Amino acid sequence: MVTPTDDAGLTEARGKWILPIGEGKVTPLRIDYGFTLLLDSWIEIRIETPFTYGPKGGMQRFEPSDAPGLAPLLKLQQATITSAEIRKDGRLTLAFINGAMLEVLPDERYEAFKVTGSMPPIRRGFSSVAIPGGGLARF
Repeated sequence: MVTPTDDAGLTEARGKWILPIGEGKVTPLRIDYGFTLLLDSWIEIRIETPFTYGPKGGMQRFEPSDAPGLAPLLKLQQATITSAEIRKDGRLTLAFINGAMLEVLPDERYEAFKVTGSMPPIRRGFSSVAIPGGGLARF
């Protein structure tokens, strides 16, 4: 069951929020002590704990603080994301047009990811943070 879109442009469904990305392009990538994707210059996804990426059955684990280890993900520059879901248990799932998935699970001690955005044309901001131990905080 999908409920209407909220004021920030997110759609609530069973146990999750669906980001309004359409077929969003990853514009810049940022690698520092985290791994950040910017979608169409208005949604920022920052990952700060280990995550997986790849095709179903071939997912690889990545550590955001290991910059050289993230080199295979540079191909995500200009990639198209077809869906993005933030689950209320603290999981993040991105699906790419090539069939690959990126998944971030909750972390027991740290905020696993943060998603912020300001939906055009009217700037309605939102922020979601995976809280330590599982769960989600929305601002």
